[in-house]
Amino acid sequence: MQGGERALRAAIRERIERRVDVIKIMVSGGVLTASTDVMSCQFCDDDLRLLVDQAHRAGLPVTAHAHGLQAVEQAVAAGVDGIEHGSCVTPTGAHVPASLLDRLAERGIAVCPTILATMAGISRSPTESAFIQRFGLTGEAVQAHIAQMHRAGARIVAGTDGGIATAKPHGIVHAAISGLVASGVCAAQALAAATSTAAQVCGLGGRKGRLRAGYGRRPAPRRR
Repeated sequence: MQGGERALRAAIRERIERRVDVIKIMVSGGVLTASTDVMSCQFCDDDLRLLVDQAHRAGLPVTAHAHGLQAVEQAVAAGVDGIEHGSCVTPTGAHVPASLLDRLAERGIAVCPTILATMAGISRSPTESAFIQRFGLTGEAVQAHIAQMHRAGARIVAGTDGGIATAKPHGIVHAAISGLVASGVCAAQALAAATSTAAQVCGLGGRKGRLRAGYGRRPAPRRR
């Protein structure tokens, strides 16, 4: 982001004024975002910490889009509440150090691995296929990656990237649940990852994500 600290503070302030519920930061480049590199961090450490601190002071959680291992490490160090994708790719493929697994588990950071791009039967764009080939993100490799996080006690949420492309329409979370089970997550935990845990991470745990009397009622609007 151009403009330095003043622009970063203004960006957070603008979103607070718009009454958002969560701040998402593009810590790394995106697979489908032209002219960006998934291996590159998009902020320096100090700027990222500033963004996270400003959001937290306003009572807003922060989730980080991060593919590269360096970006995931940077986001965790900055104190984010969630990691989107968390592919942890390096020049030699995906790699998750034990120290990172420990920090994810200890801090309860929600990790949402969007695994559909590697699953059989899901059509992929040439850009997505190139990303998968570049880092060796086969279905087996991604499942092993998720299994590592699960065994370490990381908080996993079932996600799909639904709506980002025609191959990933809304309403296909069942595929993410199946992917978690295939990665060694028991069925009950995989279902929770898509329901109660996901609702908690989104700040809706008090009225969504469970079959229970009273759930679904909308509370009074928050005031800031």
